[in-house]
Amino acid sequence: MDGRAHVSLRSYAHTDTTHAHDWHQLVLPVTGAHTVALANVSGTVESDRGVLVVSGLSHCFRGLGENCFVVLDIPREARRSQGLPEAVWRPAMAQPFFAIDDGLNRFANYVAHEMKDGALDAAAEHHVVSLLIHALTRRLDGHRTPPAIARAVELIHTHYAEPFSVAELAAAVGLSASTLHERFRTAMECGPGEYAMNVRLDHAERLLRASDLSIAEIAVATGFSDQSALTRSLRRRRGTTPARFRLQ
Repeated sequence: MDGRAHVSLRSYAHTDTTHAHDWHQLVLPVTGAHTVALANVSGTVESDRGVLVVSGLSHCFRGLGENCFVVLDIPREARRSQGLPEAVWRPAMAQPFFAIDDGLNRFANYVAHEMKDGALDAAAEHHVVSLLIHALTRRLDGHRTPPAIARAVELIHTHYAEPFSVAELAAAVGLSASTLHERFRTAMECGPGEYAMNVRLDHAERLLRASDLSIAEIAVATGFSDQSALTRSLRRRRGTTPARFRLQ
C-alpha cells in the first residue's frame, strides 16, 4: 500500500479466512453478504449493515453466495490527512458493525457502478474516499460505545500480551472496577476479563496458523503465563488444543 487511502470492489471466497492488516478497513455491501468475526463480536455484512475493521485486529471472514462489496482501506500514513477521526475508529473496536441508511446504500451502489469496468483514476478516487469518510463520520460520530468503555476495549487490544487486572483496567479509564464491569457488560455483552481472554485467544490462534513460533513462545507472546495456561484456556473456551488447532 502506497500510503494513500484506496477504494476497491471485492468479492469474498466461500471459505474461512483469518488475518489482520495494518490499516483501517470499511466494508459496504453492494450485493450478497459475508460473515465477519472480530474478537468477541461477529455479524454479517449485508444490505443494511456494514463493518469497520480497525487496523491490527485479527478477524475471520467468509463470503456467502455471490457477493460484491465496496472496500475502503485507510493506511497509517493517511489517517491524519484523510482518515477517520478518533471518535469513530476507537469505538469501532468494540462495535464494528453499523446500520446502513438509504443514502449510504445508494452511494455504495453508485461507486460500484462507476468501478464496474476498472479502478477509478486518482482524482475520482480521492473524491470518493473523502465522501465515504465524511458520510461514515457523520453517521457514527458520537453514537457509539461510551468513551470509557471504548478506551477500555482499546487498551485490551493494544496491551493484550501484558498481565493486567480488571481493577488496573478500571483505574486506567477512570472508573471503579464494579462500574467498569457493569458498563462493559452492558455495552459488550460480556465482562472485561472474558473479553480480554477472547482477544488473547484470537491472537494465539492467528499465530498458530500463520507463524513458525513454538506453542510455548506463542503462549508468552499472547499474555499467557506458559504453554499449559494457553492449552487450558483454548480447550475450555474453544474445545481444542494449540497442537490440534495448528493441524487444522
